Amino acid sequence: MELTRRGLLAAFGSPLAAQVAPSSATEWRRYADPVTEFEVIRLTDPQWECRLPPLSGRAIDRRSRMLLYASNRGGSWQPWLMDLSSKLSEPLGSFQEFQPGALALSGDDKEVWLLDGRSILAVQSKSPTRRRELARLRDGWNLAGAWAGSDDSTHLFFAEQRDAASEVRRVRLPKGMPETVIEQPGTIGEIQPNPRRATLAWLSGDGELWAAAYDGTAKRKLETPPGRVLETEWAPDGQSLYYLLAPAGPGKLNEIREQQLDTRADALVARTSQFVSFGRNANASVFVGASQSKASPTVLVLLRATRREFTLCEHKSTDPARVAPRFTPNSQRIIFESDRHGKPALYLLNVERLIEKTDS
Repeated sequence: MELTRRGLLAAFGSPLAAQVAPSSATEWRRYADPVTEFEVIRLTDPQWECRLPPLSGRAIDRRSRMLLYASNRGGSWQPWLMDLSSKLSEPLGSFQEFQPGALALSGDDKEVWLLDGRSILAVQSKSPTRRRELARLRDGWNLAGAWAGSDDSTHLFFAEQRDAASEVRRVRLPKGMPETVIEQPGTIGEIQPNPRRATLAWLSGDGELWAAAYDGTAKRKLETPPGRVLETEWAPDGQSLYYLLAPAGPGKLNEIREQQLDTRADALVARTSQFVSFGRNANASVFVGASQSKASPTVLVLLRATRREFTLCEHKSTDPARVAPRFTPNSQRIIFESDRHGKPALYLLNVERLIEKTDS
C-alpha cells in the first residue's frame, strides 16, 4: 500500500509532524519523497561511497546517537562515526587494509571491531588511537560473511572459509584465543548471537537456517518451509528467531516467519510485498523492509498486529538487498543505504510521529 505522508500519519493516528529546520551540516540534505511526500534525509554525499555495516554487525549505539559506517571519502576505505545530533562525522583513524564489509560496534558501544588486512582489531570509539588485536585470520583462510559480537561483549564470532569448508570461530573477550566451535561444508553467511541465551544462529550459503550453543554443541538445522532464508534476527527475549523466507515456487510473496527455539513451533508473522531485507524495532511490534519490486522499489514498515504495510519512501537502489533498513534502538529513526543519487549513500527517516518510542 502506498500513502502520501499525510495519509500515512493519519493511518498511524498521529498529527502531521512540524517542519524541521534546515541542517547546517555540509553533507546532510533533506528532500520530500516523490511517492509519499515524507521527508527523507540524505546523510552522506553520493560523490563518494558510504556503506553500512552488515546487518549482523551493530551500526547504531544503544543511545541512538552515533552511526558507524565505512566511507572512501578520503580516497581510501576507512571507518567513520557520525554524531546524529551534531550531524558531523569523524574518522576512526587510518588503516592500510581496512575491509568495509567487516565492521561492527561492540555490545557495550565502547569499541569498534574491524578487519585490517588479516587482523581483527578493537578500536576504542572515544580514543581511536587505542586499539588492540582480537584475532588474526589463519593462513590459507579468508573471512566468510560477517561477524557478530554478543550483546554483553563477552564473545566475538566470525566465520573463516577455505576451499569448500567453513568454520565458525569464537573469541572469548577480552583476551581469549580464537577457537573453532562449528565446522560446516560450503559457506557460512550471517551470524546472530542470541541476546539472552548462549545460543548462536547462522545462515548457510544455500539459505538454510542453523542454530547451536556458543560452544558448538546441540547444532541443528531449523526446519523451515520450502524455500530460501534470506535474513534472520532474534526476538528481543531470545526465545525465538524471526526470519525472512523466499518460498519455493513461482509467484509467492516473501514472508516474515517466527520459529520458537525450544518447541520448534514455526508460524507466519506476515507476508510482505517482496521484502528482500528486513529488521525489527526494539519490541518487535513493527518491522521495516526494503522491497525488491522493480515497479515499487520502496522502504516500508509492517505493523505486526494488523499485518498491514505502509510505504515510507522510495529507495530506488540498483541492489535492493544492500538497502538493509534498520531501526535505531529507540525505534524513532530508520537508516538505510541506497545509490539512487549516484554512489552508495546513507539515508535517514524520522518516524517518531509514527512509531512509539521504545527503551534503548
